[in-house]
Amino acid sequence: MKNISTKTITKIGILSALVIILSLSPIGFIPLGPVRITTVHIPIVLIALVEKPTVSFFVGLIFGLFSFFQHLSGISPLSFMFVNPFVSVLPRALIGLGTYYTFNFVKKYIKNVFNVIIASMIGTMINTFGVLSMAYIFCSSQLYEVLKINPAKFLFTIAISNGIPEIIVCSILVPMIYKSLQKILKTI
Repeated sequence: MKNISTKTITKIGILSALVIILSLSPIGFIPLGPVRITTVHIPIVLIALVEKPTVSFFVGLIFGLFSFFQHLSGISPLSFMFVNPFVSVLPRALIGLGTYYTFNFVKKYIKNVFNVIIASMIGTMINTFGVLSMAYIFCSSQLYEVLKINPAKFLFTIAISNGIPEIIVCSILVPMIYKSLQKILKTI
């Protein structure tokens, strides 16, 4: 990577603080019946739309590292999955990159708000399905030992019950916030 400017480091710091605050608050994981809808990735998706991929990559990395360190204390019965950096860190670091490159590709062909919606959906899918895919690859046997159920069925159920609402929430919120965020970040 080329040298990162002080301005870029400042943006990464401010946005990482926002991600950490969301991670610690109920807004970051909204209860919806038996599932929790993750919204912590939304700032990463937004940043990927208005910044260079470096900023969203590092903010996603901070999200992943924060998740990793939170789960070291065993905050949930499934914490054993998230202490694996391939589960907790890698997919989160890739949210911004996937969103950025999707957005820049799609906007060549679609010139309206749908380019933002499509990129938002891809960013959300990278988070949800990336985490769950890595959990299946690296934690299947532990999942079976802990839950005594088929890991593939369990993770697929989570993918559907969490993934679809997360895609919907992100696809609604991101386009609403996108234009305002563009203006705000140009002044920083």
